[in-house]
Amino acid sequence: MDGNLLFWIDIINFVIGCILFCCVLGGFFGITGILDPDNENISGKKRTALGILIFGSLSVLGNLIGFSNDNVLINFRDVGPIAGGLWFGPAVALGAAVMGATSRLFFGGATMFSCAIATLAAGVASALMYRMFKDKMTVRVSVMIAAILGAVHLTLVSILTPNGVAIILTPSAIGSIVLVVVGVATFSASYKYFGARFRGEHLGKKDQKLSHPKVGRNKPVYNFQLRELEKKNAAKNNKNVDSTRNG
Repeated sequence: MDGNLLFWIDIINFVIGCILFCCVLGGFFGITGILDPDNENISGKKRTALGILIFGSLSVLGNLIGFSNDNVLINFRDVGPIAGGLWFGPAVALGAAVMGATSRLFFGGATMFSCAIATLAAGVASALMYRMFKDKMTVRVSVMIAAILGAVHLTLVSILTPNGVAIILTPSAIGSIVLVVVGVATFSASYKYFGARFRGEHLGKKDQKLSHPKVGRNKPVYNFQLRELEKKNAAKNNKNVDSTRNG
């Protein structure tokens, strides 16, 4: 069989496998909620350690099962720190980034240092984005952040690597960034969907409505939506009390 055809078959299998893996992983965390900040069944330190271990391992795995083409390692290493950081906190983002960046150094190549630095940058940025969005994080926002961090990754490689501009324009480099964005999108969508389906709560009260326009009464909702509703109702009750006193 033609060598080029075999290469593209390997690429397709690799991409499909990565997407399915991210989908399953996101679904697992969505159903179990094991790393959610409001999970009272496991302490905060244990959640953090577990998150770093899992998403750091995912980042390392992104290197291990990747393969080299055009002197560029085709991988999904940055999915770990980005997905883990955006949904589960700064410590997970930074821990996973350190594990992924360190493992990248063992693979060598012209982009060894620049890619390791770019992965660390992705972890730091994801940690900051978690602080900025926190409970308001959505699938769309996570994908946008992943795309921006992908562009930052390519920029750092182009600046820090000899002949870097030529490297980032190769199909392998661009394909790796696209794979990371798709991986984060798949994980995020799966996490949110299964989290709502299996752990969402029902309001069950006719006089209450969610502030989220796409979710109505007696439908599964996310915890952050319930908190928003509670704040809104509390503010409304305080306003009514003040009006009564003034009257």
